[in-house]
Amino acid sequence: MSVREARTTRDLGRTACLARFMPSSRGRKSQRRAKIAARARHHRERATRPSWYDESIRQVLRHRRTLLFAKRPRELEQATCELLGAQLHSAVRSRAAHLNFDRWFGELASATLSSANAPVSQDESDIPGWWLLHGLLAIAPTDFLIPAIQDLLDATTGHCDPAWLPLACRVQATGEIWHLTNRDETRIALVAGYEYPGGADQHVYLFDVETCSPVELLGADVFDTLDQAARAWRASVGESAVDSHPSAVTDHETLMFLPYCCDPAHISGLESRNRLDNWFRAARRVEELLVTLRRRGTPVPPIPIPEFTECR
Repeated sequence: MSVREARTTRDLGRTACLARFMPSSRGRKSQRRAKIAARARHHRERATRPSWYDESIRQVLRHRRTLLFAKRPRELEQATCELLGAQLHSAVRSRAAHLNFDRWFGELASATLSSANAPVSQDESDIPGWWLLHGLLAIAPTDFLIPAIQDLLDATTGHCDPAWLPLACRVQATGEIWHLTNRDETRIALVAGYEYPGGADQHVYLFDVETCSPVELLGADVFDTLDQAARAWRASVGESAVDSHPSAVTDHETLMFLPYCCDPAHISGLESRNRLDNWFRAARRVEELLVTLRRRGTPVPPIPIPEFTECR
């Protein structure tokens, strides 16, 4: 199955289930206004090309060879996240104007495509550029994908070396979900199972969510097992989470906040390096999870999120 066919199959019904609904419950008007203002500012800033784009894209392309150390799809995905995250973190720390990460991703993908298509020499192509294209496709949310990249990779799927390279973009949720909460329920950990085609390289992805207003994804990461993810989250949260243990999620209404916590237009400037490494991948993992739940007939209800505790 081609990259396009695999992604198209998963896209059925995706638009309805992935719409980012604006919170409208009573007592959250300030959050709603902030979100609306952020989106308006986001669209205004798109008209101006940010000055930090050129150098950051050059840096990613300059270091793309580091991806060649990956030995399996998950390692390529992680290396790509860190390569991009370093530039996002630099932009945030330098207080660059007009961050617009989604537009930056598109320009980076276009530059990478041009590089991969340009022969390095008469007999050699830009192998690191090809790996970067696969890495970008692996972490890209659906609306960030560039058709030209899919077409190019489709045409070369049977000629990939190593053979696992095309699998990188085909991660899918298994439907298994667990959650943990700290003592005062201001932090939630959602841990979801994922795998590659054929059940290969099964792992879990941790979403560390702050439930204070506004609901926000503080961090995320990949782990081999649920136990590893739970231990890491408890260590991160501290004393209020020492007694927290994972339990299976059976009521998917409790997940209805999930689409809100990866809003690409909401950049506070206080994001951690870990959050920026996962800026694109977290949104993609949310999409894959919601698609799997929808396929199983247990979609996350598209209704406003409930009241959450205000941080004090």
